[in-house]
Amino acid sequence: MRRVLSTVVVAAIGLAGAGLAARPALADTLCVDGKKPGCFAQIQPALDAASDGDTIAVGPGTYAGGISILKSVDLVGVAAGATIIRGGGPVITIGEFEGDNDLHVAISRLAITGGLNDVEGFAEGGGVWIPHGTGQTPGATVTIASSVIAGNRAAPKATFSGPAPCGVPFDQCAFAGGGGIGNAGTLTLTDTRVTDNEAGSPGITSYAFGGGISNSGLGTLTVLRSVVAGNRVAVSAPNGRNTDAGGISSGGVLTIEDSVVSGNTSSVAASVPSFFPFDVVEANAGGLYLPGGSSTTIRRSRISGNTVVGSDTAGDVEAEAGGIDSDGSLLMVDSSVDHNTVTASVPAGSGFIAEADAGGLQIQGVTTLRSSRVTDNTLSATSATGTAFGSGGGIFNLGASLTLERTVVAANSAAATGLGGVNLGGGIGNIQFFGPVPELTVTDSIVTGNRLAASPGVASQGGGIFNLEITSTDPFVTGNPFPATITRTVVEGNKPDQCAGC
Repeated sequence: MRRVLSTVVVAAIGLAGAGLAARPALADTLCVDGKKPGCFAQIQPALDAASDGDTIAVGPGTYAGGISILKSVDLVGVAAGATIIRGGGPVITIGEFEGDNDLHVAISRLAITGGLNDVEGFAEGGGVWIPHGTGQTPGATVTIASSVIAGNRAAPKATFSGPAPCGVPFDQCAFAGGGGIGNAGTLTLTDTRVTDNEAGSPGITSYAFGGGISNSGLGTLTVLRSVVAGNRVAVSAPNGRNTDAGGISSGGVLTIEDSVVSGNTSSVAASVPSFFPFDVVEANAGGLYLPGGSSTTIRRSRISGNTVVGSDTAGDVEAEAGGIDSDGSLLMVDSSVDHNTVTASVPAGSGFIAEADAGGLQIQGVTTLRSSRVTDNTLSATSATGTAFGSGGGIFNLGASLTLERTVVAANSAAATGLGGVNLGGGIGNIQFFGPVPELTVTDSIVTGNRLAASPGVASQGGGIFNLEITSTDPFVTGNPFPATITRTVVEGNKPDQCAGC
């Protein structure tokens, strides 16, 4: 096969005594094009023949996936619509699991599609997988530019065999994450689309996370001028119990700039009895899930039109965080969380509990929203013959620290239908259940046009803001207000009232 010299990297040459410096290093370009004589017909043989620093130039056409990149190379296509890598599980693996992953890889102008990672018990990374290195160290450094990662799945084909890490009280479980990308390295996406990927296998997966992208606690993920849309995490009976993040799950460092996270779905359709005090069935985070210990910055971006749906035919259910669930550190600037939806339901006549929280954002960490908008988010909890809880149509601050500066919280809504229950905080619910006292600071902001709607048996308070300690829910009793600083802020036009506890 032909190796075409394209670049010569010249080292500085100087005198050292009577000798000269080392010879210059060479970087080659290897071509992959099944229609051109002298080129590789597929990508993996070209990667095997390459050296660190080489470029693999891939022509138009569809090429076999299931490739492994174990060298520092550039993989370059013609365009995402012309150069397609299809199939495999994952389509592309960069580095080795628990290997020496000191790699720098650049991928551009490609489509990565049709991947299926169906490893028994725990499948992660359907399209691209960047595993961690030796001794739980971060994996490779990767850039993906002007590309599409679409139509990939992480879907375990079976539960764990033998002893399984399922937790009380279950003996069958499987986990799925990163339908499009699973990252434990340093990954930058630029001008790239991550769309229509899925984590979860019907009836088998008990917990699924990161339908579009999973960024582990070791990972650093930067998303620039990109779109993460139409991805899904979904689990169903008999094993299905929990989901997190239709779009992006990030336990590490996440930066999103000039990007869109939209139309992603987190769905649980369970048939699991309730086991108090365990939160057994929960659908969470349509757009972003940011667990404790994570650090996230979002600038000039939109988290929009994401959906959370939770149902259980055999017990209680909770659905929450249509746009973002942040339990770590979050800074959002010049951005919006809008038109996200949360729905929780149990069968009519069951008497089970349905709880829906945080149409837009759920906060359990230190969070600042600056010059941003939280608008047109909705939540709905329905238990026709049982108890329904709704909290935070726009924002649900659960015992954390929330600061709003020059921010609009408007036209959000919360609805609860049941024989009993509560419906709190159409715009902002500042609430604590058995935990730390929440802190709320609102400056130069607007809270308007938010509303609560509830059936006769459900008590509603705080159409704009709810900021009271809950001492009992049956009957509905509240105690003292939590600390809140509301300065130069308009709270008006909310229904049925403006603020409980301000």
